[in-house]
Amino acid sequence: MQLIRASDRFWTLSNVVSLARLALTVPIVIALVQDSRWLALCLSLVAAASDWFDGYAARATKTVSEWGKIIDPIADKILVGAVVVILVVKGLLPVWFVAMVLVRDVVILVFAAYLRRRITVVPPSLLSGKLAVGAISLAGIAAMAGWTLVLSVSITLSTILAAVSLWQYGKRFYGIIRQI
Repeated sequence: MQLIRASDRFWTLSNVVSLARLALTVPIVIALVQDSRWLALCLSLVAAASDWFDGYAARATKTVSEWGKIIDPIADKILVGAVVVILVVKGLLPVWFVAMVLVRDVVILVFAAYLRRRITVVPPSLLSGKLAVGAISLAGIAAMAGWTLVLSVSITLSTILAAVSLWQYGKRFYGIIRQI
């Protein structure tokens, strides 16, 4: 029997939590489409808590995995992307903001896919990226709740953090490519 290193395992607690967050995308989108904003808000808060918990669980159980480095950010991007698109359709978020969120996420995913093909290790998410996703999520939650001041501040903060994180991801991407 061959032992599997934690970094090679797919079925870890943290990955299951990330997959559950990904699955939450469907009921959140359905709730938003049906104008059940408070249900969508509650489910979004559960999703946000799960984003914190999966990272904590991976570190606490020493099961940080290459799969988790892929599943977690993809779950975040799909959930956040779906929610902001519905919120712009509902007129709760500005189009430019949603376009910025989606372009940033696509650029990061394209660079990450390219790197994954060139190197065997997936670089972890950057703190600035996590902060940007948190601020974007706060903007979505504020839009659902109708908190206009929080929404205004979180859109500004999200835009700044998205620009900083995109610059830092680009800098890291360039550095890795130069080393290859």
